[in-house]
Amino acid sequence: MSRIAVLGAGAMGSAAAVLLARHDDAELLILDVDGTRAERVAERIGARGRAIDPATDELVEALKGVEAVAACIPYRANIATMEAALAAGCHYADLGGLFHVTLQQWELHERFAQAGLSAVLGIGSAPGITNVLARLGADRLDPGSVRSIDLVDGAIDLGAEGGVFGVPYSADTVLDEFTLPAMVFEDGELKEVPAGSGVIEWDFPEPVGTQPAMYTLHSEPATLPRTIPGVRDVRWRLALPRAVHEGFAFLVGLGLASRDPVMTPSGPLVPREVLASVLNQMTVSDDGPSDREVIDVRVSGTAEGREATVRCLAFLEPSPEALSAGAFGTAIPIVVTARWMAQGLVAPGVHPPETAFDAEAFTRDLEREGVRFSTEVSS
Repeated sequence: MSRIAVLGAGAMGSAAAVLLARHDDAELLILDVDGTRAERVAERIGARGRAIDPATDELVEALKGVEAVAACIPYRANIATMEAALAAGCHYADLGGLFHVTLQQWELHERFAQAGLSAVLGIGSAPGITNVLARLGADRLDPGSVRSIDLVDGAIDLGAEGGVFGVPYSADTVLDEFTLPAMVFEDGELKEVPAGSGVIEWDFPEPVGTQPAMYTLHSEPATLPRTIPGVRDVRWRLALPRAVHEGFAFLVGLGLASRDPVMTPSGPLVPREVLASVLNQMTVSDDGPSDREVIDVRVSGTAEGREATVRCLAFLEPSPEALSAGAFGTAIPIVVTARWMAQGLVAPGVHPPETAFDAEAFTRDLEREGVRFSTEVSS
């Protein structure tokens, strides 16, 4: 039996726990600052749940009893959690560090390697599947010939209310993506660009269709320029349904993403905290999830000396457990990774997804879990 902990019992943590429960060779522990929430998720899947106080040594003590931890938590807590995993002698995986935190985490490589522990950074759908598809595309081209990598993630809701304003994942993270300056790698240099800039119309396969895609702060441009030899351009864009894109842009434009307190008749309030709390309470329709998500990665270079572009696609749909496509696609890569780490299949050290494991083998495992892939090469 592999002993695996899921840290965080929110939307992504609960999804990861449900998907880990597909496998009867894993003994699961659910950890959260809210003990009631942890126990609720644990009861659903027949696991153990407990509260932890991250300001104490409780997390270290809890992780001493497991082989790998899937950290489904706000990215600002990633480094502290990695330190706890090191202290406990536990492998570590997370859902991303939003560029800057990812680079700080990578600096822990030698310490993890010396401890014989593995850590995989940003192994959700994006970052995560995006990075793995970039590696697959690069491997189809001549060695060292890759010039550009474009990564775009798009989704749509096909329900009766489809296309209305909604929150695809953590509201706080979405607000960061609409407000924090983005990073792109162009002509061999990292450049800072305004949040939400670089908007283009991106054509996804149906039913997602054409959506506005914009630059946001993301981890792919932090790691791919360092891991794909010769690449000169790495561009990540987030595509959201037009109503969602325009809705978030409107809220940000009103100043509702500000962290500066404002005085109200009820006293000082932080607009962003109020907005995030309201958005996170938005629920899925009683009819169940009906969203679809497509990850589109295009890698350009040469194949057998001729100009070529490899287009790798991942198709995500709601899972049999009634998880939305977005939740399933984000959680299933960290689930596979945690199981691989617990089985000793990931080398010691800190790795981005594109170097953590064999891309072909990893996508085959994701296919067995319900992700569909396609690859085409064009001149």
